[in-house]
Amino acid sequence: MTTTRPELRGFPGAVLVIRFLTELALLAGLAVAGARLGGNVLLDILSAVLWPALAAAIWWLVIAPKAKRRSPEPTRFFLEAALFAVAALGLIASGLLVAVAGIVLGVAGIAVAAAVRVWAKDG
Repeated sequence: MTTTRPELRGFPGAVLVIRFLTELALLAGLAVAGARLGGNVLLDILSAVLWPALAAAIWWLVIAPKAKRRSPEPTRFFLEAALFAVAALGLIASGLLVAVAGIVLGVAGIAVAAAVRVWAKDG
């Protein structure tokens, strides 16, 4: 079985590296938002673990380039944008200082998702 991997050279490669970094920021943002919005210590811990785990499962199942049941475009783009929007809204709801990070994460994540579709086809 042959698999093709996207080239990590030039501008398309840079877009894919930035995409990976925004994916990591998405998981971190969901963990922070979950921890801050849980309500008590037990819910803080559960939310900090379960929110990013749910996002990672969705990504793994239908968004990732090697997903067995990868969604077609534009569904995949809208799912990706929705995950970044949820993380951004969670961070915004977490408090004033974290709201700026939420806005940056949401805008950057959705912009990079669009850039991947234009410049760095990932399969």
